[in-house]
Amino acid sequence: MVSVIIPCHNCAGFIDRAIKSVMAQSYKDVEIILVENNSTDNTLRVLQKYRSLYPQLISVLIEFTPGAPAARNCGLKMAKGEWIQFLDADDELLIDKISTQLNAAELAGADVVAGASLLKYNTPKKSFDIERQVDEDVWKGLITSNLGITSSNLWRKDALVEVGGWDERISSSQEYDLLFRLIKKSAVVIVDHHLDTIVHFSQNSVSKSTNKEKFEKIIGNRLKLRVAIKEELKAKGILSPQLNTAIDKYIYNELISNSDKIPEFCANYLKSQDLTVGLETTIRIKAHHYLKRVRNALNI
Repeated sequence: MVSVIIPCHNCAGFIDRAIKSVMAQSYKDVEIILVENNSTDNTLRVLQKYRSLYPQLISVLIEFTPGAPAARNCGLKMAKGEWIQFLDADDELLIDKISTQLNAAELAGADVVAGASLLKYNTPKKSFDIERQVDEDVWKGLITSNLGITSSNLWRKDALVEVGGWDERISSSQEYDLLFRLIKKSAVVIVDHHLDTIVHFSQNSVSKSTNKEKFEKIIGNRLKLRVAIKEELKAKGILSPQLNTAIDKYIYNELISNSDKIPEFCANYLKSQDLTVGLETTIRIKAHHYLKRVRNALNI
């Protein structure tokens, strides 16, 4: 069985899309666990309606600790499946997502299947799609955030339980923190290049927060994780020059790309780091983000 866990917060207007995408899966041995998480709209009523219509398939839980990690952990405790499919309420799975990844996992003896996804951005100014691919090199994918995301991956329940599930203390980068802890525990991670998950981004996404303090925490979490990865690779004796450069480039790119939003934080962090990125990379990254800001200002 695959347990599909969906955290639900103020999603009454669009939760149907996520639920129906699970019900349409070609793989049928699933259960759907809907976790209501402090909604202020009529989300709970919608969830209860689905439970009453499909009582053998759908269960509804209530988690009062705010945040998706707490809601996912709540669902994880009650899940009956050997495999876990986490699904955000505004995302959807294409019809063969679970069957494709489950077959790949069973053949490889994997604990995680990292999947590609299609990111759909809709803003008042423009709409566009981005394909988010996965990297065959697991460590490099972890460093560069190209090792799937919450909804695009498939997770073995026993492996999740062994590392303690989601860390409810951190406010961002939770799936990569989880992947890092799994890899440290020698979990087997394989990649699936099929685009079988669609991620819909909303205006109030936490990663797009305009609150300065919150945004500093978001960026700080990303950087702290990469520093921890570097230390882990050093401890294992496998920090190659390529991986070291990949980490330093990621950190430098994050600092330069966000220097207009949190300039003091980025400047201080950059001074504290001894990064090996090279002059050519430095110029390219700075030029890329300068042009990006110009295009945004001109709305092109």
